[in-house]
Amino acid sequence: MMSRRHLAPLALLLAGALVACSNSTPAPATQVIPKTESEIVSAIDTAKVRKTLTVGVDNPHYLFHHDVLVALDRGYFKEVGIDNVTIVTTEDPLPGLIGGSLDLALYDTDTTIAAGVKSRTQLRMLSIYLGGEANILGVRQGINTPQDLRGKTITGGQFGSRNDFLVRKLIRDAGMNPDTDVKIVSTGGQSNSRLQAILSGTVDGAGIQLRHKGMLEAQGGKFLLQETAQVPQVGWSAGKLLAESPETVAAFLQATLKARQFIVDPQNKDAVLNLMAAKGFQIPQEFKDAYADENAPDYHTRDGGFETADMDKFVTDQINFKVVPSGTNWRQWVDLMPLWRAQKALGLPLRPAIGGFQ
Repeated sequence: MMSRRHLAPLALLLAGALVACSNSTPAPATQVIPKTESEIVSAIDTAKVRKTLTVGVDNPHYLFHHDVLVALDRGYFKEVGIDNVTIVTTEDPLPGLIGGSLDLALYDTDTTIAAGVKSRTQLRMLSIYLGGEANILGVRQGINTPQDLRGKTITGGQFGSRNDFLVRKLIRDAGMNPDTDVKIVSTGGQSNSRLQAILSGTVDGAGIQLRHKGMLEAQGGKFLLQETAQVPQVGWSAGKLLAESPETVAAFLQATLKARQFIVDPQNKDAVLNLMAAKGFQIPQEFKDAYADENAPDYHTRDGGFETADMDKFVTDQINFKVVPSGTNWRQWVDLMPLWRAQKALGLPLRPAIGGFQ
């Protein structure tokens, strides 16, 4: 699946302004890294768990909501002492997370880390939601080879975003110069908007997602260029909740990771899609056809974990793009104990491995 990421300047601008109001809650303690898995207590003390939570999600596509909704529907939250979770869909959840109106947020990993660095608050990354990245250039009818791109108008979204970088990389890897052989323009919105720009003729090609293939091909277009990589691009984060109730954070991750085991099993496709439709999500046939790819365990990360080498590379790239502040040590802005507790409770291997943090 194409990276669904975009720049989040609002969160970074507001981060400093929110420092004062966030100082009323103590920052999480310095992360204690266990020496062995046996030191990790997986059992949830439900007496310490908050009963209701509000979480922020920036993307209206069902993929970014179904872990929570499946966990609610199947009673996984009840098992760990959480009665209800309300999802707030907002373009930028980080101000709410830093300010305290949101308990957890599902958002871009790099932007979240950058906001933590800038705000110097309790904000910490917890786990990875999307760990795969399919870089796709979709094109209109009549473009059949990379050479046909010469002189054409292409967009990867906003200039300076990762999607912009990825589209330029595809063109470069195809043997062309993105600065001289094509005309790259900056556009707002997410991938749905870029698809519509192709279909309307506003651009000749754009960075889009796997679920758009059927709609593009129906209009005579195609996926012209495509690459895949492991990139820990989107994940859950918390701020005040982690400082005030780490037990609740561990419980939340346990319930949603249990839901993910159900979701990534292809046998449960119809059950998941039917639930999402009942919740009001529009799921055209093209989205249904993309279910296996968008919920593949190496994309919709089955264990919520990541490889440290992949995060090292990702953060280094984003430092070079000036999304993450220079000199950032991302390990200072993650707290893995809730994830490790959830992984252990579900019988999953610990990832990242403890040894990578000792």
